[in-house]
Amino acid sequence: MIIEQSAQGYRYSVEPFLLADFIRVQPGFQVLDVGTGCGIISLLLMTLEPGLKITAVEVQKSLHDLARQNVAENGLSSHIQVIHGDFLQVAATMGNETFDLAISNPPYRKINTGRTNPNEEKAIARHELSLNLQSILKQSASLLKPGGKIALAYPPHRLTEVLSEMKQYAVFPSRLRFIHGTSGADAKIFLVEGVKGCQVDCAVEPPLTLCKADNSYTEEMRTIYDSFNHTDRSNHIEKERYGNGVS
Repeated sequence: MIIEQSAQGYRYSVEPFLLADFIRVQPGFQVLDVGTGCGIISLLLMTLEPGLKITAVEVQKSLHDLARQNVAENGLSSHIQVIHGDFLQVAATMGNETFDLAISNPPYRKINTGRTNPNEEKAIARHELSLNLQSILKQSASLLKPGGKIALAYPPHRLTEVLSEMKQYAVFPSRLRFIHGTSGADAKIFLVEGVKGCQVDCAVEPPLTLCKADNSYTEEMRTIYDSFNHTDRSNHIEKERYGNGVS
């Protein structure tokens, strides 16, 4: 698989791999990828299930163009449609109850919290400048089929907010998993799956630890990478990017 990303702008980290591994897809699923960036999540999902039809939305023109390029270079243009635009506006043009699954690695930080990156591409990807939690859930809920699912990644300090907002739009948390950089460290992110219109018990899955004490990957993290055809040839790149855990 060929996945190019910007040298200076926003660059994906571990979360797309974790989200793609976390969610369950089936042949024929209609998938909505909100804030696709360079198309990484859509491309990863296609390696797991080639029978998907994916609509990927990206507001930033530079990332949209990169996503289209990546999709084309991997021969997946017939399976992945990349749309440039604000998700709120794009969602209004889509039919209600269209998708089986929505997935997003959204901006983590609220406006006016933390330092806003001077690089515009990074700033929009990391801060809720153009897309926030409420908007993602409100629009995605209307686009999901009854019983359809949504999967998100957020930092733990937003857990209560995420679960509350999900229920407000009749998307009920069904699975939850915390991700730790190293054993004994506080969780850095969590993954959550919700089901539209179906109240279910929420299963808290065993935590995932990314790295051992020597900064090498745990066996479970290696297995996740292996499932996407990750090879040791690129391990040095991954270690440089987040060898000390999630940043």
